[in-house]
Amino acid sequence: MPSIKRIAARVTAAAMAAVTLMTSVAYADEPYDGYNYDWWGDPVPSQNGYVVDKVITGADIGVGNLSEPSDMFFSDLGDLYLADSAYKPTSGSDSAKGRIIATDENFQLKFTVESLDFSGVQDWLDIKNSELNTGAISQADFNKITNLSFNGPTGVYVDVDEGESTIYVADNSNDRVVAFTVDEIGTDEYKTSVGKVKVVYTRPDASMYDPSVTFNPSKVLVDAAKNVYVCIKSITKGAAVFSKEGDFNGYFGANRVEATGEVLMNAFWKLIFSREQAKRMRRSVPVEISNFDIDSDNFIYTVTESKSADTDILKKLNSAGTNIYTNLGYSDYTFGDALTKYYRGQTYSSQITDIDVSADGTINLLDLKTGRVFQYDDECQLLFIFGGIGQQKGTFNIVNAVESRGSNVYVLDGRKCSITVFKQTEFGSIVHNAIALFNKGKYEEARQPWEEALRRDSNYWLAYIGLGNAYLNEGDYDTAMKYFYYNSKSGYNDAFKSWRMNFIRDNFTVFAIVILVLLVGIYVLSTWRNKVRARKRTEQEKLFKERNKGKEDV
Repeated sequence: MPSIKRIAARVTAAAMAAVTLMTSVAYADEPYDGYNYDWWGDPVPSQNGYVVDKVITGADIGVGNLSEPSDMFFSDLGDLYLADSAYKPTSGSDSAKGRIIATDENFQLKFTVESLDFSGVQDWLDIKNSELNTGAISQADFNKITNLSFNGPTGVYVDVDEGESTIYVADNSNDRVVAFTVDEIGTDEYKTSVGKVKVVYTRPDASMYDPSVTFNPSKVLVDAAKNVYVCIKSITKGAAVFSKEGDFNGYFGANRVEATGEVLMNAFWKLIFSREQAKRMRRSVPVEISNFDIDSDNFIYTVTESKSADTDILKKLNSAGTNIYTNLGYSDYTFGDALTKYYRGQTYSSQITDIDVSADGTINLLDLKTGRVFQYDDECQLLFIFGGIGQQKGTFNIVNAVESRGSNVYVLDGRKCSITVFKQTEFGSIVHNAIALFNKGKYEEARQPWEEALRRDSNYWLAYIGLGNAYLNEGDYDTAMKYFYYNSKSGYNDAFKSWRMNFIRDNFTVFAIVILVLLVGIYVLSTWRNKVRARKRTEQEKLFKERNKGKEDV
């Protein structure tokens, strides 16, 4: 039966969730209640790690109103790029919709791109014209992939190589990804510039890609080897991978099929049915990848936005496409809200729509359903939860993208058409400082900020684990076990094993003497028992001979 403490925690969390989900017009410095999860998975009140610093609109940037912005990206040079998906240029064709906006890290406008110049890919254009003439592609498809304007761009990524920024745009409704540079900046109010196209990535004609499947790229990223990865919502085989030159190389990082009751039942029937009957059964396919990011070590992280699936919500993939989290046991973790919430007849469960991996390995997951950012350390341990659904600053209508730079976290709202900048609170700074010190091997120095975090928030269970790890690495296993006892089973086991080894080593002489005494005692006892048995045997033989002496004489 649940304890009173756990019942109270659940009630408190439910109340906080209801408040966060309700639409409100009130303004406050912290419009959402901070909460976290304890070791048992129960939500508990907690201090906020982030609060709103400012909200940036298109007017603040100097480009007028934004129109359904869908993605943003910070380049290695610190510039911010925005995909303004529904923007309608004043001049352009009816299919022209969307622009790319570039600012510096202070949101000062650098340039905008509304149109493209294909003169640098004339050979590619000649090939597409030839395919059009032979009927290999339709006129409609040709018009899309050679469109001089964007049409609903939903993803942007910038690769910096030797100081040159190449912009990759997932031009969704034009069925393409375009890579271009900006050589000259316009002189008008919006600094409207033309993108010089370098490569166009379109639907592959290889046998590996089903020609009946649409090619509507939603997100794009580039790795250190200049391979281009494209998220396509109609593809369940993983991200489509292209070479730098535009050749299709296959798929990467497909999700697993979730083991639902239907899937297990189908697997059972396939054991019984004939091959023809099995072919007619409905196939079980995984959910497609929704978004991704890449870290400084070239590991690709993917997220899956699904209302029902719980498999592969977050993955960390190596170059072979293997999920590292599976081997580490992190794939079984719950990402987003651990509990499903019910409010006004609706079910609210997490749908992770975007991921950001910061320079120090911190992971920010953006929850479409609840409008929250769930922040984790590099071992997938929950740090902070902030944001929510609402009208006040710090809450959102429709969240589309999350990015980080330095200690700040940026969230793009597609309906409010704004970027909210979150800054760390003092508590958040203390926690991140403790993690940084620990990762640098400064375990003793890490203790002080962890102790301060615990003093400020006794519900913050990660501080217990942090202190346990600090003492564990310092060799104080007794203290480590105390901090791990209610907070980390694996940590407690590690501390106990080390304590046991130390105990045996420190008391080896005593153990050796005891064992030696026992061995000597066993030897002496065994010798004595053998002598006693031999004496008894001799006496019995003597008695036997005396009794049978008369009989032998007769």
